[in-house]
Amino acid sequence: MNVSSLYRPASPLARTLRIHVIVLDLCIFLSLNALAFDSELQPEEVREAYSLGQTSNHEELKEFLSKYKYDLPYPADNPVVDVQSVEFQTPYEQIVLRSMRNSYSKFQADEDYQANPGLLIVRVQISLKLNYVGPIPPADGFKVSVSQAEPIAPRKTASTLLCNPSPYGEQAMGSDCTINLIYLREILLSFNARQFAPGVASVKVKTPDGQTIQTKFNLDELK
Repeated sequence: MNVSSLYRPASPLARTLRIHVIVLDLCIFLSLNALAFDSELQPEEVREAYSLGQTSNHEELKEFLSKYKYDLPYPADNPVVDVQSVEFQTPYEQIVLRSMRNSYSKFQADEDYQANPGLLIVRVQISLKLNYVGPIPPADGFKVSVSQAEPIAPRKTASTLLCNPSPYGEQAMGSDCTINLIYLREILLSFNARQFAPGVASVKVKTPDGQTIQTKFNLDELK
């Protein structure tokens, strides 16, 4: 046997195929790590989120939640429609929010997470100005969009009237009416967490009276 033949240099075709495999492996590695936050939580992360929701350290909890929700001030020009808040609920934050309930267990936290592990929700709350009397804006008059470099299409959109003490339009007197007796609508956009890349995500809300409100979330700071 010619021993030198065992160490013969690879052919150009073999080298090209090897390079392609290396590039493909690198692309897969980068795609797995190019997520804005933990889209698949480990059991210890679920327990960590549960513990944060159960904490008695209110300042710690408030600081955490402030990165995920913007409570917007009422505009100075006194419009009829008021976008009260915009919230970016990652899978991690959802566990924290659920864990703030009374009699909520670690087992329930894990079970609820496993039921829909990739769910990400953008939540917008809208009200009408205090003591407003008049026509109620149509539900489809509110438009919410989410984008990064390009628009990101939600998997599902839901618009729910939480409270309407007015005699006009659809009636709703749910539990939210016991807190503030004002018109209150909730819009939920559901996504898969893997639809988002690192960086900033923008949430734009267009109202029937011509307002455009835009908020931005730094996803690199979220869990």
